[in-house]
This record gives sequence, C-alpha cells and structure tokens, in this order.
Amino acid sequence: MLVRAIRSRHRGRWIRVVTLATCTITASHTRSLNAQEASAATPSTHTVKRGDTLWDISKTYLGDPFLWPEIYRINTDIIQDPHWIYPGEVLKLPGASAKVIAVVAPPAPPAARNVEPAPMAAPAIAAAVATESPAQQALAAPRTTVRTGEYAASPWVDQRGGPPGAGYIMQAADLPGTVSADKSRMSLYDRVFVAPPAGGVAAEKVLYLAYKLGPMIEDFGQIVIPTGLVEITRSPRNGEAATGRVVKLFTEMLQGQQVIPYDSSASLVMGQPSSITNGHAGKVRWIYREPVLPSMQDYVVIDISNRDGVTTGDQIELYQPRQAPVEGAAFAIPEVSIAHGQVLRVTPFGATAIITAQEQPKIGNGTAARVAAKMP
Repeated sequence: MLVRAIRSRHRGRWIRVVTLATCTITASHTRSLNAQEASAATPSTHTVKRGDTLWDISKTYLGDPFLWPEIYRINTDIIQDPHWIYPGEVLKLPGASAKVIAVVAPPAPPAARNVEPAPMAAPAIAAAVATESPAQQALAAPRTTVRTGEYAASPWVDQRGGPPGAGYIMQAADLPGTVSADKSRMSLYDRVFVAPPAGGVAAEKVLYLAYKLGPMIEDFGQIVIPTGLVEITRSPRNGEAATGRVVKLFTEMLQGQQVIPYDSSASLVMGQPSSITNGHAGKVRWIYREPVLPSMQDYVVIDISNRDGVTTGDQIELYQPRQAPVEGAAFAIPEVSIAHGQVLRVTPFGATAIITAQEQPKIGNGTAARVAAKMP
C-alpha cells in the first residue's frame, strides 16, 4: 500500500488529504469520484421546480445528496428554511472550488500518523443549524418521520367556525411612509400587533399560527388554512397588545386573521410505517388550491379521523376501486392505484395528507382513500 499526502484547497484554506493507492476503491472514494465527475457539467444556477428538495438538487448536480448544506449556505439570501424552497426560485450552485468532498480514509499506518487528516463534513451542517433563529429551529426540527415545515403549513378540518377562543392580528406595527400604503397585508418579517387568544399570556418567543377559514363542508367540518407563523417579540403590558414578527408565510396573511398557539409536538413522530392490508377506508373531501389539478406536495383532506385509529405519519393510498363487469363483458376492471400520501394532521373530524407519490393524474373530491401503512 502506498501512502502519500497531497494538498487540497477547502473553503479558502489549504489542507492535507491522505490518499491511499490500493486495488480496492472504498465507498467514500467512489462518492468523491462521482461528485467530481458531476462537477464538470454543473451549471451555475438551478430554477426550482415543484417537488424539488435541496437533497435532490445536491444529488443531481453535486453527485452526493449529503452535500445539500453547501447549496443552502450560498443561498441563505433566498432560502430562509432549508425545508422550504419554492418553484421559480433561482438557486446558485457551488463552483468547482466549492465541491471539495472530505475523504474518510482508512487509518493510516504508523509511518504516516503525523499527516493531518481531511476535515469531516459534519461540522459544516452543525454550523448552519447553530445560526438558526428559535422559529427556524422549531420548523427545522430533528429528522422525524414528518417534515415539520409541511406539518405547519397543512390545512385541517375542525368544528364549525374553527378553533374556539382564537386571538387575531390587529394591524401592522410599522407605520407606512405613504397614506395610500396597504396596511392590511403582511409581508415576511413585518412587525404586527396581536390580540392573544383567550387566556393566553403571549410570552416572548412564543409562536402563533395565523390562519383563515376555508369552506364549511356539510356533514364533515370547517376547513382551516394556515397562513403563517408569528413570533411574539413583546408581551402585552399596560393594557396594550402584544407585538410580534412574521417569521413564516405560507399564503396571504391579512389583518384580522385569527391566531392560535403553534404546537408542533404532534409532528414529532419517529420510526417508519409498516404496510397493512384492508386499512380503514374513506374518501377525499377537500383539496387545497382547487381547481388546480392536484399533484405531488399538494394537500388533501379525507374523512378518516383519529377515531378510526389514524395517526400522524401513517400513509394513505388513493385509488379507483375495482369495477364489476358491465353487461356483456367477460372481465371486471381491476383496482387502479392513483397516488400515495403521508398523514400530517389528524382531528376528530378527518385527516390531512400530503401527496408523496403519484401514478395517475385523477385526484379529485370523492376519490377513494384508505390507510396503507401504520406507524409503530
């Protein structure tokens, strides 16, 4: 075995990397070579499409999905939370000098133990997490079965009128420079005055979920649609309203929208669901952003609830049931799988799922649904 030390530039400084000449190529060496090959044809930017993730973009352009923090690091002016990237955003891609992959070499022989090893990639991820605000940390929670950001933005079905005792956004806290400025529409990082929910103290750093009411579906329930997150920066005092800051926007946030305490504990589930047969069946009752044809990453609300044993993290299947032979036909039409989804929110009225895989474009109100996999 031949051991030699070479110098390589990593993030603005020269480091030493141990290279081993052997007949066997380890998995880490293979990963490094794949990334170097991918770098030759890497463009300078990528325009985000529906369904993209930093993990997938890193795998496509850098040859290694674990290098996604490098893409996030050079796009922090665009990406507020690495869990959330949006169609149309133009992300910068690392140049050739940034695509250095630390090679984890086997232990060096005694003669080479004074050679400085290559730095590990993990500290770069740790550094990115350490700079997050409390609100970002709440959304970019650990590697749970459910993505916390998707959970926060997911609509749900509730009782008529939505959650009881909710507070509301009173108005923008920043005074506009012109009289004609629209003060009713909130933007990201705007300061707002908040009337806390009944009995709430609105302590500093507490997150409130702002929402609007969707349709009231008879024999089902009230659709509630989150619009964003507000972090309290000043508690109410001396009879004055609380002051908050908009830290997340999911859709249009307006003056007068109601707020409730944001609780992400229901999304912090671990483990993987196991497939089951003859799971509880229901149907799709509401689709977010109709009449757009539902597709990957869209939300659907189904009439299967926690009363049926459904929990966050379960998987559902949307399908067309088997059709009996029509008159004169010899064969029945078999069942057709349409899509799969992950359950995010569950209430006594129904469950919300996000579409994670789709085989057929036919998703609509009334589409049959059933639980296909259960969390442990």
